[in-house]
Amino acid sequence: MKISITPLVLLLLMFSAQLTGQITVKGTITEYDTGKPVDFANIGVVDRAKGTVSDFDGTFKFYLDKSEINEKDTLQISRIGYKTLKFSTQNFMGLLKTQPTIALEPVPYQLEGVTVKSSDADKRRVGYQSGSKRLFGFWNDSLALGGEHGSKILMRRGPLKLEDVSFNIIANISDSLLVRVNVYEFENGLPGKNISNGNILYTIRQRQGTISIDLSPYNIVVDSHFVISLELLKIYGGRVGIGISAINDGSRSYTRLLSQDRWKRMRKGFTIAFNLNTSAIEKEEEIVEAKAKFRDKPSKVMLLWDTSLSMKDRSLDKEFRFLDNYFKNLGDVQVVFQPIGHQFGKRTSHNIGNGNWETLKKTIESVVYDGAIDHRLWQKLETSQQTLFFTDGKNFPMDATKDWYGTLFTVNGNNTANHTLLKDIAEDHGGNYINLEKLDNMALAVQFTERYMLDNLDYTARTAQKLSEVTGNVGDLDQQLQNVLVKVRGTERQTRTDSRGNFTIKALNGEVLDFSYPGREATSTVVNTSARMLKIIMPIGITALDEVVLEENVRLKELHKPLNKNISTRFGTLDMERIGFGVKQLSGEHISKSAQTIMDALQGKFPGVEIVRKYPENIDLVALREGKLYGWYAAWDVDGNIYAPQDPPYHINLHDIKDITIMPAAWSAAKYGRLAPGGIIIVRTISNTFDDIEVTENSKNKLQNTYSNDAIELANGLASKPLYAQRIANSPNVDKAYLQYLSDRKNYGHTPSFYFETSKIFKDHWNDSRKANSIKSNLLEQFPEQVDALKILAYAHEEAEQKQEALSIYKQINKVKKTPQAKRDLAKMLVETGEYKEAWNMYKGYIGIQNNLESKGLDQIVKEEMLDVLQGHSEEIGIDKSKFTFKEQSNFSLLVEWNDPNTQFELQFVSPQGHYYNWNNATEITNEKRIQGALSESFDIDDMQQGQWLVNMTYLGNQVNLPTYLKFTLRNNKTNEEDVKMITLRQRNIKYKVMNLSNSGMLPY
Repeated sequence: MKISITPLVLLLLMFSAQLTGQITVKGTITEYDTGKPVDFANIGVVDRAKGTVSDFDGTFKFYLDKSEINEKDTLQISRIGYKTLKFSTQNFMGLLKTQPTIALEPVPYQLEGVTVKSSDADKRRVGYQSGSKRLFGFWNDSLALGGEHGSKILMRRGPLKLEDVSFNIIANISDSLLVRVNVYEFENGLPGKNISNGNILYTIRQRQGTISIDLSPYNIVVDSHFVISLELLKIYGGRVGIGISAINDGSRSYTRLLSQDRWKRMRKGFTIAFNLNTSAIEKEEEIVEAKAKFRDKPSKVMLLWDTSLSMKDRSLDKEFRFLDNYFKNLGDVQVVFQPIGHQFGKRTSHNIGNGNWETLKKTIESVVYDGAIDHRLWQKLETSQQTLFFTDGKNFPMDATKDWYGTLFTVNGNNTANHTLLKDIAEDHGGNYINLEKLDNMALAVQFTERYMLDNLDYTARTAQKLSEVTGNVGDLDQQLQNVLVKVRGTERQTRTDSRGNFTIKALNGEVLDFSYPGREATSTVVNTSARMLKIIMPIGITALDEVVLEENVRLKELHKPLNKNISTRFGTLDMERIGFGVKQLSGEHISKSAQTIMDALQGKFPGVEIVRKYPENIDLVALREGKLYGWYAAWDVDGNIYAPQDPPYHINLHDIKDITIMPAAWSAAKYGRLAPGGIIIVRTISNTFDDIEVTENSKNKLQNTYSNDAIELANGLASKPLYAQRIANSPNVDKAYLQYLSDRKNYGHTPSFYFETSKIFKDHWNDSRKANSIKSNLLEQFPEQVDALKILAYAHEEAEQKQEALSIYKQINKVKKTPQAKRDLAKMLVETGEYKEAWNMYKGYIGIQNNLESKGLDQIVKEEMLDVLQGHSEEIGIDKSKFTFKEQSNFSLLVEWNDPNTQFELQFVSPQGHYYNWNNATEITNEKRIQGALSESFDIDDMQQGQWLVNMTYLGNQVNLPTYLKFTLRNNKTNEEDVKMITLRQRNIKYKVMNLSNSGMLPY
């Protein structure tokens, strides 16, 4: 490098120490031969985000801290067409004091001619197209001269000449901006050598629309993946703010804030949409036949071996054949074998001689596969000179890229692997993705580790989720239904039930099945691929909840003529003259004076109504004619409070009864769901009748009924657990228990509840948190796109106050299915982890997808949580809270959430004074909202100072024989403290005491 005293004048006019401890560096850059200013040269401290670019007249200005003037930091001056100069910052400053002129020597270069193929078929478009206004990259820093935004452009085959680049401006508040187009080779996962062949400048003036920049004069030829970027050079008007459309396709973008700064990868999946027209060019024969350059032969190799559960059925034969060829090629090498799963396995070292790796092979064959890779291990992961990572890439962090030492290759033989991520990780570290599913020639596969070879396989298209076979049965209370139309909502997939009411259909987990049949109420269910068999009930001739049955049941003609008195129920007023079928009614004044109980009052009063004594339980049940044959019994509705068939309201004072109305099973099943499949007996009392008043939320919530202590404690002992959990707990020791778990996993591993219940046994019974956490992590490993399973894991993390882990799961849920509930759940957890700005934006996203906000349910929960964030963290989110009105909240609130949209249950809240209020999710939340994911409700709890509240629950099922999991969050609205507990429901139609509520928190039974 030649250094001259005069031609390049870098005049340091002033560098004075400021109160901030910064040095102002100002000067001018000129050319060696002519003395002319060198415009838009990059000058700055390498990797320190300190620098700028020279202006049209060669002048520049930037700042250095005193501590940055040393022997270690490198100051670099570079520009296309000139030799790059490098100094230590200390030498640079010292040189300027004594000799203020340094020469940038021009580099003579000539654009090589290229021969473009003439066929239209050889005109190709590469890159990305997007006009998105919601996803974009932007500059908004007036000091960011020399800053760049770039995107990786994938190539399948080359060489190609770049003809032009285009991108879409969604907004530009700048007067105008001068930018430079740079094209870089792709090296070790980052932009490498600049191959732009010139200073490609363009002034952006337009406010919106597509911009195209001509690249054809520069003869830029690319033969493999490359990076194209825009570099900010000059701001006109003093203000900068410009957004460029981006796309979320799983590729990668890069940025550096200032001139000479370190390149940084932007978040995975975010790609600034640069689109290029290219032309194929003729290629010289000797280039075609040139062999790829050899890599340095490693003396030490690291084998990272994924032991997560998804790798249990790995293609071990292919992997072993690959390693046979790999070690045979290396001969003698030292190998470190590191298993990685939910924890790091035992690390072992192996000296491979003459390609013999039998000892290592036996070690690999003894590996046990269980759990999911813990994201916390990612930062602790060590690599070597050459690393082979055998993995499927599942359950990796959302941005799995990390700057590891050495060259890394990813190896996989599973067709369901995360191919795109595995390729990105390998190429980001100078290696290749060795896909053994597509590379059956192991000698060729090994060549990727031996030479620098380009992999042209494109994995950007996401692998389609696999359809599962869903089976079920459809019927009503009397018979199975043939020829019911079963259709997957939003698709063309459909089928019909056979003569036994059975059906089979292909569907994805989380899709919605719609069932329709003439004369039956249409119904829907959310697909849960963990279920063995769906059981669907379609009652006769039922319309929407606010309407009445239109179809007459001939079998009811023989019954008593009704009183024709309209009655008010929890569903509104029923007009007895227009109801369309016969109804049994009895006025309270006609109840026999000798009757002692409600059962006595019914005895012999209605044809077709029978009081049945059930043994060995020794309880009385009411059977209507249409339900008796199938073992369905009538439930009770007393002034809007529901009682199960086996729990009749014996506490009622018969003299207080206004009237009794008996509604058939077809009507009750539609109105009350699984609460009343065999009919409903509606009892109205004189003191609490709803007649002639409007039924409001407040009136329904009044606690006027006296609790009769009819609930039993929720059993949580070992005997209440599934049989597999009991076998594991009864093993002689923890190691035998783990072997029992591995054995039972073969039969039960398809259900999410198996992993959760088993993990609880290892934590609570065996006191082995390590095994418990590993087993529990399988919920994410085995069911990464099954929301009901992921929620079990999220609830468990919240209960254990593992907020970051819970946040990761809620992010996954929102990625899988962007429902309003998913957005709310993620927003709430972002608040819990202190990320208030992100939480606020997520809440705004919830509001943005709603047509209108209701004053109850999930909408009300979101509104209250947003006000909480605003009241406590207005400064962090940048909003003036004085413009808002905050209402007084109750002392405590209880938030109830559940994991399965098909679940039905009833809650009963018993006050310290012994009064109760019932709430049923099937009747209070519409089926459509539940299917869309509205699975939470909040309740205000007052009078805690007067004593404990009791919460009872009746589980009504979820269409499959699987447990349901609920999360209860008790919040002290005065202190903002929260107590979180999980509840598991298994036994149906039994009223359980689940917890007590007090000022001290929740106490589960």
